[in-house]
Amino acid sequence: MNHLSRVGVDVDGVLADFNSAFIQRVIDVTGRDLFPARPFDIPCWNYPQHYGYTEVEVSTVWTNIKTDSTFWLSLLDYPQTRSLLESLRNIQTAGTEIYFITARPGVRVKEQTEGWLLYMGFEFPTVLISSAKGLCARALDLTHYIDDRWENVVDVRQYSPTTSVSLLTQPWNVENSASAQGVRRIASVLEFVQLGNVALATSASGDALRRALQGGRSL
Repeated sequence: MNHLSRVGVDVDGVLADFNSAFIQRVIDVTGRDLFPARPFDIPCWNYPQHYGYTEVEVSTVWTNIKTDSTFWLSLLDYPQTRSLLESLRNIQTAGTEIYFITARPGVRVKEQTEGWLLYMGFEFPTVLISSAKGLCARALDLTHYIDDRWENVVDVRQYSPTTSVSLLTQPWNVENSASAQGVRRIASVLEFVQLGNVALATSASGDALRRALQGGRSL
């Protein structure tokens, strides 16, 4: 990756396990557990409604989350999250710009997200709060972007056609045909680095990262 590369990374569903916390919050707020036995594959984006929760109940849950100053800060990570963040930190050191772009709502949401990333080992993260992922990609002139939501990757392709866009495969997006939209579907977050979506710098840190990836060693 050259020094002009700019990488955009979604947070929830890519780095942070939003759904485990959201499921528990739905149960706590509504007093009802309509979900299948855990763990289960989430079948679609609006899955609480799919399992029988009303729009009013889901709206009440979101109101509860928006007033919680620690909800986003306390989310769990995925097994590969810290490895990906270390990889991103290495290429950032080599000159790549990294942007974490999230549509999270709520109180002190930017501060919560920055704190979470710092806890995960990524120092001085640049966090942008926006649901307009495509406009962000265009404004930032992103060279690469990764997200788990189909609508977001299509939005980025529409507004920033020069950006290399990756859709992280999750149960809730398997029905979407990524290739039809010029989007690369990837099976893991580390594949975002390994398959060349994010080219490695030729600096010493980039060379070390390349050797680690080629050797199959976790970072």
